[in-house]
Amino acid sequence: MGNRTKRLCILLALSLWCLAASQSTVSQVLAAEEGTFTGTWVANGSKEVLAFGNGREAALFKLSGHVRLIKKIGKESDFWAECIGLADSETGSDMRCVWRSLDGEEIHLILKGTRMEQGSSITGTIIGGTGPAKGITGTIRFTWSMMSFKQATSEAGIGGFAKDLSGTYKLP
Repeated sequence: MGNRTKRLCILLALSLWCLAASQSTVSQVLAAEEGTFTGTWVANGSKEVLAFGNGREAALFKLSGHVRLIKKIGKESDFWAECIGLADSETGSDMRCVWRSLDGEEIHLILKGTRMEQGSSITGTIIGGTGPAKGITGTIRFTWSMMSFKQATSEAGIGGFAKDLSGTYKLP
């Protein structure tokens, strides 16, 4: 192999190496994203109440509804939320939620709050997701600005609206 051919091979190898190195660096820089989000959440569902001693109640509940973000998480602004949880009139509520975008992307949340009633504060942690939200972490907070119950035996229909939903997120 002549000197010219060797130089061309070395130049080609260096060019390919530089191209590969720059693409991985650029994709790593572009992939990470941090931000804040705000929006509203309308939910309804049911709860099953169990009398739990002197004036204390425990309830299993399931809620679903629309989350509309004004400040988005990544590129998503609309999610369908589904939550299950346990509420205790003395110790508060503990919920697990999945938000699904129209594209099927999921965000997983753990929420804790005071009693399930109007004015109750909810805080939580974003613990992961799927697709573009894989590895997402963050925080969330809101207040049920309206909460309604319709009792029919031990099962009740419930509905709520949170207009001050906000939080932070970090995508890897």
